[in-house]
Amino acid sequence: MDIIFQISSMVENIIMGEAPASILEISAYDSCFGRLFAGCQKRMGNEKYVIDRIVLNDADPGSPDHVYTNIFPLDLLERVDSMQNYDFIFIAHLFENVHPDVALGLLEKLQYKITKQILIITPEYPNDPRRNGKSNIRKYHPITFLDFDFSYYMYESPGNNWQFYSIFKKQNHDFLNIDLLPQNRVDKKQLRVAVVMPGKYLAGGAKALLHFMKHLTRKGHIVKAYLRSDTDSRVIPDWSELTDSDIHEQIIVPSNSLFLEYIRDVDIIIAGLALMLPEFKNSPLPVALWEQGSEMTYGDFYGRLIFSNDTIRKELSDVYRLPVYLLAVSETIRKALKGKYNRDSQLFPACVDVDFYRPGNKNNTTPVILIVGHPMLKFKRFNFALHVLETAWNSGCRFKVHWACQADPRLSNISFPIECFVMASQEKLASLYREADIFISTSLYESFPLPPIEAIASGTAVVAVDSGGIRTYAAHGKNCLLVEQGDATSMVRAIRYLLDHPERRESLAKAGRATALDYSFERVTERLEECINKIVYSHANR
Repeated sequence: MDIIFQISSMVENIIMGEAPASILEISAYDSCFGRLFAGCQKRMGNEKYVIDRIVLNDADPGSPDHVYTNIFPLDLLERVDSMQNYDFIFIAHLFENVHPDVALGLLEKLQYKITKQILIITPEYPNDPRRNGKSNIRKYHPITFLDFDFSYYMYESPGNNWQFYSIFKKQNHDFLNIDLLPQNRVDKKQLRVAVVMPGKYLAGGAKALLHFMKHLTRKGHIVKAYLRSDTDSRVIPDWSELTDSDIHEQIIVPSNSLFLEYIRDVDIIIAGLALMLPEFKNSPLPVALWEQGSEMTYGDFYGRLIFSNDTIRKELSDVYRLPVYLLAVSETIRKALKGKYNRDSQLFPACVDVDFYRPGNKNNTTPVILIVGHPMLKFKRFNFALHVLETAWNSGCRFKVHWACQADPRLSNISFPIECFVMASQEKLASLYREADIFISTSLYESFPLPPIEAIASGTAVVAVDSGGIRTYAAHGKNCLLVEQGDATSMVRAIRYLLDHPERRESLAKAGRATALDYSFERVTERLEECINKIVYSHANR
């Protein structure tokens, strides 16, 4: 019953925000949630409402005060098509007790039976009878729900963390003809490309955009970079190793002006951020979005669950349904764009500078483990990484840790030696990769994570959590060691194994370097040239 007390206020807030007139509860609890729902209805002044329930086991079907309008047997879930529609469906104590394929199949049907949302509550680590306790693997995580329009939140509590998923009604979006590009190759020609930067903040997406501008320039295309700012004089950030000669022009656009007022003499516009697109909806030039994913792609609305009528949902839908060309950095992103907005996109992966990130000598007397990223980005799960490292250290492993980060993580109560490199130069970052013996990545979700591929390009063995987009280039046992989400035990075991077997580190590093070469800028830039030539050709012949 403790969990009921812990999460009831959050459930109550969602009910009050959605104000549903009809609710279906699917749970194995007694009538505690039903009473909560009824109390919300009375507070909202609703005299006519429906609260139905599907009982998952032999739990008390309801208290004598007739909380529930109807109580249905479990087998109704086998006949979802015959169910009535509800404003709101509440699911608890179900997903953790069935296989994810079964749960997602049920969810696929239920999403057409709502007008507002389905709220799912499931523990981060479900009970596992085989272990006589909690599972060490996270059964559900945001990557699981990419086919759905959803919002995600983790409720942290001492006993177990609880995941909340708000699943919204499936929208029947029409197919957009702009997503049909020529199947055959088109003649390549020199292009004039405008790239609109989302900002100068040090992040993987910005690094990728900058490097593609550099390599398009090297291939003979005319590249102009644009940035909206009232204070900057250059588009290239100070942290980047690019020089002014790597881009033909850098144009600063005042904050009170539109980009289109400054974009001249180009064949195509490439936007680096989806929320920029409304500004280009009337562009006479073809506009392409290189979608590299954001937190919201994975239902992460910066630490909050959103309601079905939240303006950000409509804004995102409107943005991604604009008639612009979509380039997706990975199959993970392609799946999300298709599932949420019925948009087909061209696969255009990010890549790595294999000359800049290259192997070097590792002369460490004590093995070095490297982690990279901003400590404040929760989806990177550095708390999980530190827990894994602490567990490995306490089990007898010996190593030191380097952390390349954008801000001081302000660590305390750490047993193992660790050195932080705050806002290190890109040259220093490359040397940290080369010097490390093992790189670890623990992200909850990623589209095409750059640090792991920069590590394997640098000849460093990688241990990573399966974050979705990493599977674009990562193959367990071949060029890295992958573990399932939340599996700290397996991650500790993988780190120990690589510490004890330097020859295995070397073989993974060698295979990883070969993989990185397949994602070199030289090779992938050819794919970009092909994509943008097709877009320019298609736009001219529409």
